Amino acid sequence: MRISRLIVDHVLEQSKGRPKGENVFHATDLCRCPLKRIYELQFPELARPFAPQLVTGQIVHLGLQHLLREREFKIEVEKSRRIGEYTIIGRIDALNERDRLGVEIKFSRDDKYLPYEHHVLQVKIYNWLFDLDKTILVYVTPERITEFEVHEALRENQVESLILDEKTPKYDWECRYCEFSVICPKKRC
Repeated sequence: MRISRLIVDHVLEQSKGRPKGENVFHATDLCRCPLKRIYELQFPELARPFAPQLVTGQIVHLGLQHLLREREFKIEVEKSRRIGEYTIIGRIDALNERDRLGVEIKFSRDDKYLPYEHHVLQVKIYNWLFDLDKTILVYVTPERITEFEVHEALRENQVESLILDEKTPKYDWECRYCEFSVICPKKRC
């Protein structure tokens, strides 16, 4: 048995199966450059689901989710909601429905400037989508493990504004990490 084969198969399985379409937006789509979502639809062969730092993050997720499952959390819970012609889909890492509490797990190579703005935005979308009182945003880095409580939820009109936002890229740093920058006319780095 090759452990590396298990890891690769898991990563590839996790990257499949996300519903996609012109009017389907995942919570993470609303927290990043809108062109990335478009390019994923047009050029799926350029997507790189297997990068070592992403694999490390997935392994961290699996470990923490295992611990949370033992404490009455459901794992990888997905929910969708419609706003007009749009469907918004979110998959939260862990959910305790009784306590209306979510957990979102992030792995980062660096622990400066935590929490990251786009992660807080993602959690606020989850709080709206799942009707949560709060979500705990957990960061695992080589230097520390820390968490932030996010009580705010976006309102429906704010989510709709994110859908319609055409600012590309949404953040100045995005192009440095984007596999689609090789074909993008909006590349900034």
